[in-house]
Amino acid sequence: MLAIHQLSKKLDNREVLKNLSFQIEKGTITGLIGRNGAGKTTLLRTIVGIIAPDEGSVLIDDENIVNSPSLRTQIAYMSDSTNFIKQFSVKELITIYENSYPNFNKDKFLEALSKYNLPYGSLRKYSKGMKTLLYLLLTFSTGANYVILDEPTNGLDPVVKRTVLQLIIEYASTNSVGVLISSHHLAELEKIIDHYLFIKDGMIDSISTMEESTSQYYKLQVAFENGLPKEFEEDPAISIFSKSGKVAIIIINGNKSDYLKRLEIENPLLLEELPLTLEDLFFIKDGGELYV
Repeated sequence: MLAIHQLSKKLDNREVLKNLSFQIEKGTITGLIGRNGAGKTTLLRTIVGIIAPDEGSVLIDDENIVNSPSLRTQIAYMSDSTNFIKQFSVKELITIYENSYPNFNKDKFLEALSKYNLPYGSLRKYSKGMKTLLYLLLTFSTGANYVILDEPTNGLDPVVKRTVLQLIIEYASTNSVGVLISSHHLAELEKIIDHYLFIKDGMIDSISTMEESTSQYYKLQVAFENGLPKEFEEDPAISIFSKSGKVAIIIINGNKSDYLKRLEIENPLLLEELPLTLEDLFFIKDGGELYV
């Protein structure tokens, strides 16, 4: 188990991370979500040791990785940019990863390289999608028990994006690897994660599964002759997702049957439940823009 315990970090006299604690289990995929500036990338870089925490610790099976540096090889990191790998050839990258990760599986990597038709040689003719795939395959060939991915699908076309997401799912499940993935693309993230971790202003707002969240919140589309009644607009348990004329989409945190009865008393022109998404949950917790 990878455990983050009471992690705090200041950058430029600003407290970016504030006493964060959570766990990543092997064989699971956890999505890290939050607005720009919430501390997501700082958190990922602190976990992998690029940035030293001011307080707190990163533990693997209850052992602090600061006291046992060899434990760092159990964590593989893919940054949000391919700048690191593009300066090397494939052969040089293999050497770097073999020297960094004692369990790097060269045969597995070369097999995957062939499977995805990635040239063995210079990266000069690689497209952005090819570089991302190569970077991901290198990361997944490390033999690490935990993989940290920062925005792995940014800027990819739909075909490569789908391949990347499938790779992440397959690798986590077949190798019993714990994956922590940060992404702004919530609709994509929702399809692959087991849990989501919502970070706000450097603190953990919530850790949950979609199943747990959909049992707590529900989304309705309603329409009334004179618009949404004032009592519902002012109800703190109701978040108004959108309003257009007579129609409103609302998200409610409360007893479903009670609210449905209250709404029906007002003789709605329309009352139907809609699927709740990860984007909706983000809206509830931090409002405003859905893609962050």
